Amino acid sequence: MILSSVQNGFKRASPLVWLMARVFLGLVFAYAGFSKLMEPMENFRGAIAGYRIIPYFLVPWIAITIPWIEFIFGMFAILGYVTRTSAFVLGLLSFGFLALMGLSKLFLGSLPASCGCFGQGSFIQLTVGQDVLLNCFNFMLSVKLGSLKTHFLSLDTLLRKEGRLRLPP
Repeated sequence: MILSSVQNGFKRASPLVWLMARVFLGLVFAYAGFSKLMEPMENFRGAIAGYRIIPYFLVPWIAITIPWIEFIFGMFAILGYVTRTSAFVLGLLSFGFLALMGLSKLFLGSLPASCGCFGQGSFIQLTVGQDVLLNCFNFMLSVKLGSLKTHFLSLDTLLRKEGRLRLPP
């Protein structure tokens, strides 16, 4: 009953709602990536190592690449450029973080005090519970945005109309 009403609400949502959802998702990730890029890489590396689940030889590589992926695909989502791919990548990041949290809690019995999502110097500081909720919400948004074939006020739509972008339908 509740699931069908949620699905009906998704179907009836106006293009403006999905534009705001796309911009919200993009802003969250672009800001998260930007804030980590503006800090010393060691801060984020320490946050990743704090989970104690990821093999340590991968930690430096992850600390370098994740902020760039968040920033670039967050900006792509805001602009509506390769929107479905951006939504998929951002959803994968959200799901990966949720899986990391779950595995850390399952195998170690605890979670780090800070997730490291927005960097240490950010004005956004979330509790672990708030961060889990945010990532669940982001994951659901990214799944829906990835399923939409067209996106209101997006570069995808503009470039497709001009014949400069050939994306699968």
